[in-house]
Amino acid sequence: MKDYKVVSELSSKDKKVFKVESEGVFYILKEYPDETAKTKEVLAVGKIALTGYAPQVIEHEGNKAVYEYIEGENLHDAFRNATMLDDKQTMQLLATRLAIFLQIIYSFTDCVMKEIDFKNYVIKDGRIIGVDFSSVDNGMPYEDVASAISYALVNSVGEYYDSYPFIDKLLECSRLKLIDIINEISASLKKRKEKSRDGKDVEMMLDTLTQFQENGVDWHKLI
Repeated sequence: MKDYKVVSELSSKDKKVFKVESEGVFYILKEYPDETAKTKEVLAVGKIALTGYAPQVIEHEGNKAVYEYIEGENLHDAFRNATMLDDKQTMQLLATRLAIFLQIIYSFTDCVMKEIDFKNYVIKDGRIIGVDFSSVDNGMPYEDVASAISYALVNSVGEYYDSYPFIDKLLECSRLKLIDIINEISASLKKRKEKSRDGKDVEMMLDTLTQFQENGVDWHKLI
């Protein structure tokens, strides 16, 4: 691999990630725990990059890989801003774009994302682009929807139900009802080791949201 100058270190729970520079161009350099983990992500990214929904793999060797640097707005920030402003339209747009991204994954790989973290997605040119595929694995698409919903619930600014326009649209795009994946959402919330932002019981929170979807919601009164 050629030499890269480290610009900054980025947060990651399972590997070292750096923003690096070479000849005036920025890249992302990842150092994995082992070569197997590197190969897993490189193979997934290589397939999805053909669609424009993942960065290009520049080079890789041993337990290291270099990727194209994608400049754009972070999905986590965009989502929290939309819930803070009670911006239903933006929440629905973000949900639609995430659903499109997930369909691309299912069409070009035999895997699902498994664990959805909005910080691992960038919004650029009207699409959501994944920048971390280390969690990809065998599974079912509804697991991704459940994971995205649990993330939305605990990362909403304000009350948990402020995120419901996003959740409702994601379910619509995925052709699912909340009750269909209620157990998966509950398991995902517990896996994140967070019951809810305000400490409410997970089952009570999800039961309330299920009733909202079944009975319809006046969003102006709710948020």
